[in-house]
Amino acid sequence: MKDISTIKNSTEIKKILRCAFDLTDLEVSITLMLPPEGMRVKEIQNILKKDRTTIQKSLKILVDKELIFRESKCCVQGKRGRYFVYKSLDRQEIRKRVLTNIDKWYEGLQESVKSF
Repeated sequence: MKDISTIKNSTEIKKILRCAFDLTDLEVSITLMLPPEGMRVKEIQNILKKDRTTIQKSLKILVDKELIFRESKCCVQGKRGRYFVYKSLDRQEIRKRVLTNIDKWYEGLQESVKSF
């Protein structure tokens, strides 16, 4: 079982990500749940119990914001076609981007206050 500080930190991280990148709760959940080896849409759908199109829309937003990326894979031998595996950026990279966004906000707020 998680201790209180871990739960609090987890909640705070989710709030920060939601605010820093203008994400929905679903988009934050997807970003945080993706393992290093990645996941397919169907796997994400099964875990989050959301409609496939809802998951795909959120994945597209996250790819566009460059918080996750997708890799094209060939189907197993004997089957035709391709599928995508979605992977999150490294936590360090996400942390760096959050801090960059916070710095930009701060600078923007300073300019707004100065021109007030």
